[in-house]
Amino acid sequence: MKKASCALLLLLAVVVAMPVWAAEQMLAGGEPASQMTETSTGLEPDAGASLLAALTNIVYFPLRLTITLATAEVGGFTGWITGGNEAAARAVWQSTDGQAMITPDVIEGREPLRFGRWQ
Repeated sequence: MKKASCALLLLLAVVVAMPVWAAEQMLAGGEPASQMTETSTGLEPDAGASLLAALTNIVYFPLRLTITLATAEVGGFTGWITGGNEAAARAVWQSTDGQAMITPDVIEGREPLRFGRWQ
C-alpha cells in the first residue's frame, strides 16, 4: 500500500509539473511540448489536466454527492418546518448549485469552480 501511494504521489507531481515544463519551453523559444488546438467549443485540454481532473474527482465527487444529499434533506426539512415555505427550502438548495465534477477547464484556470455562491 505504501509503494502504491508513493507511486501515485509521484505520478501526480509529474502531471502537475507538465504545464510548467511546456511554458518554460515556450519562453525559451522552443516548440511547445503539447499543442493546444482550437475547436468550435474552444481550446482542448491537454492530457495532464484531464488526468489531474479525473484524480481530483475521486475525492471531490463523493464529498460533493454527500453534501448535496445532506442539503436536500436540510432544505426539505426547512420547507416543512416553515410551513411549506418554498422560498426558504430553495434558499438552502441553492447553496449547492454549481458543478458536480471538476473539469480540465477548471484545472487549467479557464473556468472557475462553482459551488453554491462560492467561486
